[in-house]
Amino acid sequence: MKRRNFLLYSTLGGLALSTSGLLTHVMAGRHGGHGEAPLLSPSALPDGQPLQPLPRITNLSDRAGLFRSALTASPSEVALDEDKQALLWLYNHKVAPLIEVREGDDLDITLINELEEETTVHWHGVRIQHQHDGTPWDAVAPGESHQYRHRFTEGSAGLHWFHPHPHEGTARQVAHGLAGALLVRPAQDILPPEVEEHLLLVSDLRLTADGRVAPHTAADWMNGREGELLLVNGQRQPYLDVAPGTTLRLRLINACAGRYLRLRLEEHELTLIGTDGGLIEQPQTLDELLLTPGERADLLVRISEQPGGGFQLASHPYDRGWMGPEPAHLSEVSPLLDIRTQDADAKSAVTLPANLAMVERLGEPAVRRQVELTEVMPGMDHGDNSGTMDHGAQDGHGDHGAQDGHGDHGAQDGHGDHGAQGEPGGHGDHGGGHGARDDHGDHGSAGHEGMASDGPPQVDFLINGRAFAMDEVLFEGRAGEVEEWEVFNNSHMDHPFHVHGTHFQVIASRPADGEWQDSPWMAWKDTVNLAPYQRLRLRMVFREPGDWLFHCHIIEHEELGMMATVRIR
Repeated sequence: MKRRNFLLYSTLGGLALSTSGLLTHVMAGRHGGHGEAPLLSPSALPDGQPLQPLPRITNLSDRAGLFRSALTASPSEVALDEDKQALLWLYNHKVAPLIEVREGDDLDITLINELEEETTVHWHGVRIQHQHDGTPWDAVAPGESHQYRHRFTEGSAGLHWFHPHPHEGTARQVAHGLAGALLVRPAQDILPPEVEEHLLLVSDLRLTADGRVAPHTAADWMNGREGELLLVNGQRQPYLDVAPGTTLRLRLINACAGRYLRLRLEEHELTLIGTDGGLIEQPQTLDELLLTPGERADLLVRISEQPGGGFQLASHPYDRGWMGPEPAHLSEVSPLLDIRTQDADAKSAVTLPANLAMVERLGEPAVRRQVELTEVMPGMDHGDNSGTMDHGAQDGHGDHGAQDGHGDHGAQDGHGDHGAQGEPGGHGDHGGGHGARDDHGDHGSAGHEGMASDGPPQVDFLINGRAFAMDEVLFEGRAGEVEEWEVFNNSHMDHPFHVHGTHFQVIASRPADGEWQDSPWMAWKDTVNLAPYQRLRLRMVFREPGDWLFHCHIIEHEELGMMATVRIR
């Protein structure tokens, strides 16, 4: 994002965006200004096929304990059916590829950039050295390569993923399909061998009828892009056949840019055994799980003993504060995976260890910080905006004012239901104003989409009143110190909050109209949801020096400014 001075807007009280007349002013009167090309219908993709495992990246090393390979980011054609091709950007021409290693292994990956724009590989969830994090400062130019190295130490087991993170290009590249899974297995697995494991990478696409990636719309920029083609391991609603009574381990990645997954499995309870940073201490039984963009979840479920049964894992409607006209799929149940039981004898239940892992509580912080997420319409006078903070202090220690009441938003880990948020307002799309970030520059053999893109809206997504700038540092800290961040979502939309370079613990949460509540159990997280006007206390330690990003993991919000840097010395 081009650097602009938002301190002026901060001193005017934050200019928090509401769902009132402002949004109508922003969006009104421009809908349908471009002749939109027809989109590919989800029904054009085959469904009901057997679930396929993620395609693997080949280990080219012949030395034990070393995973060495290359990731080539390039335009790729993917067959949709016998006569349709999708024109995507992929790593090694694979949809959602998998890298699998073990604790103690070394990773040596060379990125080869065959796109016509710069890119990176960000290792989401890996506590890696700064120079290998794949940040915008280390972008790889077209035709160039870059080597990433890391050793997975004891305690690093978990399900992570990788995706591009270039400056002002992440949204476009993610929309074209660039993403993969990184599975780090423990030196010794404590789960019984009878458990049947499946990795599920959930992504979405929006394609034109001729198979090209449709450019971003104004609604995509405002809300976060949700493609109409919802995929699991690159497939549309696959199925999985299991014996009755099978205990499944479903390890999920939400690799969507903006889509929230409110997961339920018909007639079954879910048991959460792990989050972003690996296993939790004790299993947690859930009726449903909210998985936000960037998050991972490790679930166990014992399938019904009924032979010949069918059960649907699906994402159910969830109100995350959508602005503008809502697409039809927001109010629909979106099937992900059909689980079918065979006509066979039922398997016995699996006994889990009483304790899965030890999550050591971080001690009292040496540093306390305040982080505020806001939506801002530059140049508009909104008068009094309750809940905005004083941005005068560079370190974010300003006081917070009153909060608007938007209901109790549930559990500390973001898996609870949300209360009423009011009716989103506004119509149509937005004009330009962020032209450097529009989608007119799609490159590679896929060429240009051949259809105009709505420019990003005249709304900015900010952290502590500032839009991200490559040469600005918001906080400074020291390696090895415990820090506590109070993160306040001072907006009417949900925002998933992600921190690079470390994991954190959610110590306590405070809903919009409630009191602070301690977290009932501990987990290591790198991404956590904040409901509207919710506050979370996050405790973390940065072990490695460097400039580390933190941001909203709705990719479009990140790109429109909701990102900042902490410098660790």
